[in-house]
Amino acid sequence: MAQMARATGGQEEIIKLVVMREQARLRKDWGLADTIRTRLSDMGVTLFDKTSMWRASNGISGRIPSWSDLESGATPESIIATHGVRMDGMGGSLTDMDPDMARIKALVQQREHARSLKDFDRADDIRNELKNMGVEVYDKEKMWRAKSGASGVVIGWRGNEGPTDLEIATLVVQREKARQSTDFATADMIRDELRTAGIEIYDKDKLWKSKDGRQAPVPSWLQLQGGTGGGAGNMGGPMMPQLQGMMPMGPGGTMMAARGSATATLQTQVVHAALAAARNPASAVRTLQMLQGASGPGGRGHKAVPPSPEAQEASRFINNCQVTGRMAQIAEVDWLVGIRERCRQNGDFASADALRSGLRSTLGVELQEKEKTWVARDGRHGAIPMWTNMPS
Repeated sequence: MAQMARATGGQEEIIKLVVMREQARLRKDWGLADTIRTRLSDMGVTLFDKTSMWRASNGISGRIPSWSDLESGATPESIIATHGVRMDGMGGSLTDMDPDMARIKALVQQREHARSLKDFDRADDIRNELKNMGVEVYDKEKMWRAKSGASGVVIGWRGNEGPTDLEIATLVVQREKARQSTDFATADMIRDELRTAGIEIYDKDKLWKSKDGRQAPVPSWLQLQGGTGGGAGNMGGPMMPQLQGMMPMGPGGTMMAARGSATATLQTQVVHAALAAARNPASAVRTLQMLQGASGPGGRGHKAVPPSPEAQEASRFINNCQVTGRMAQIAEVDWLVGIRERCRQNGDFASADALRSGLRSTLGVELQEKEKTWVARDGRHGAIPMWTNMPS
């Protein structure tokens, strides 16, 4: 839990100015509100209106009262007495100051788990309960926000088994968007929540890693502006590692093209096409095959083979698992592994590589070629079929 401190001296002045600004905004006195905001800025205080939080340069932070609070008679003194200020670095997230936080988090997690089980009546009941508490849930953004100004993340599709790849990827994107808009309170909250769930974000490496061994790139701000960051089927999805593996890698893992090479130019064009097609697994597989067919010296040099219907179906299945967060059964993994081997047997190496990448990144299944076995993170395992035992 975050350790709270009572406001004294300059802290009390900050809170009074924050309240005065909100009172001015409530009266639509925008000139006075801007003047107070400038004064707070000169004092080293940043206001985050979207999340109803303020943060000072010395690390303290607090809540911006809502207009309904002011209309109910809230004063600087009552806000100080109720909420105080938070000292940064004391542990916990900014929203821990809300006494209903534990209840809200539990309900959000229960609702997600109910949705994963398709118990939509229960999910709707929980959503209504949250609304009665003044909490709105935004499923697409994987975020919830309360009228009090508190906010949090939506995690819980797999119950207590940890967040899914989709939940992590979406929240990582939301954090980057918050950082891009200088909403550092929300960015810090998301990072703290993910860390509590066993997910660490490494900003310098542009990478997130989970305690169970999963990892994926953090999208750059340029990618966010271009609409290619986050969510299922994008650059963070199972297709991207295959694309990266087909292009020379420069410093920091960036894709490079060989200078003065017509083949490299074609590869660059195909990479951009693959990124645009990545939201459709079947289209991505076809584009990857184009890239493979264009590969120069050092490539496989095989003629591109059109993906079979079962390869496309396998790609759709993996993508669906990523979107829904559901775990594949042993029989389903065996089916996917068998299709991958059939793709290899037929010379469709692009589909085979894409399926292997999807098995690893989305389903947590590693293929051990020498031992002819597959092993999942949860300990399940099975056999990779021999080509001689496969139907022609």
